[in-house]
Amino acid sequence: MPIQVALFTVGDRFVSGTSKDEAGDNINASCLKMGWEIVARQALGDDEQALAGHLIQTADSGTVDIIFTVDGIGIQPKDRVPEAMYQVCEKWLPGLAETIRSKAYEKTPLVSLTRGVAGVRGKTLLINMPGSPTAVKDAMEVLRPVLRLAVEQVKGTSV
Repeated sequence: MPIQVALFTVGDRFVSGTSKDEAGDNINASCLKMGWEIVARQALGDDEQALAGHLIQTADSGTVDIIFTVDGIGIQPKDRVPEAMYQVCEKWLPGLAETIRSKAYEKTPLVSLTRGVAGVRGKTLLINMPGSPTAVKDAMEVLRPVLRLAVEQVKGTSV
């Protein structure tokens, strides 16, 4: 059965349509290439509480295996995705975020200013992804070998 993915790009500029979601497009393409199914894709605003509520509702629905958020993990005042995640996740997977940053650092030391996290709520993985289209491609490459096992372990179906 294919992995079910929800993809939420975070930022008022994406909601208003003033910015194109190229990073989200790259995650979408990577997921489809792996045979995964995108069951939800949406732009969400910068409001931390609304985002946390949306993540909780999606994770608790039991219909997705992985929720990717795109953008909103920097140090600007409007970047509140990690704070929303702190309200949502029950377990943390620091190795995933560390791996994403480690790979990206090879190309740009500016990744050191990102605050993305990864965690688990119920039987759903939640992973913050960067807003750069190139960084997202690299992130998907380093995550690809571990995500299926992570989903199986969270669901209790791994051997």
